[in-house]
Amino acid sequence: MDEQNLGSILKEWLGIIASAFIIAFVIHTFILSSTIIDGSSMNPTLEHRDRLLVNRVSAHLNRYSRGDIVEFKAPDRDGDYIKRIIGLPGDVVEIIEESVYVNGEKIVEDYTSAENTLATRDTSRWIIEEGEAFVLGDNRLPGASHDSRSFGPIPIKSIVGTAFFRFLPPGRIGRL
Repeated sequence: MDEQNLGSILKEWLGIIASAFIIAFVIHTFILSSTIIDGSSMNPTLEHRDRLLVNRVSAHLNRYSRGDIVEFKAPDRDGDYIKRIIGLPGDVVEIIEESVYVNGEKIVEDYTSAENTLATRDTSRWIIEEGEAFVLGDNRLPGASHDSRSFGPIPIKSIVGTAFFRFLPPGRIGRL
């Protein structure tokens, strides 16, 4: 093989590798990423060390529904949180007698770790403004989840994406 052919092959391989990195970067930034659960705030739905796929397209379209499990930039520390959306813009979220109400109606939460939800501060009523969401962890045991009960509604623009699939551990693979 002569030097010219070797240079051509090398150039072709470098182009392929660079293209692969660019495609991976675009997919991870705008379409799909993975995250790992650190802690127990989403028990029993998600457990410590579960690995999830996160749909990042939803963050660019700002399309969320009550009940979505979202990854968002933590408002009180570096890093991200994973929580469930309970309230959307225009909603009034209240904790009355240890139950969660949205717009005056008690919501059915068959995914929580406890039947009771305690307010964690003096506030037990939140009005969700335009551009905000109210999020709670599924683990409602006292002190188990740092969520909107502590830091209030989050900016929707802080949402990274919607978690939709658990791919590890193998025995718990499936849609969320």
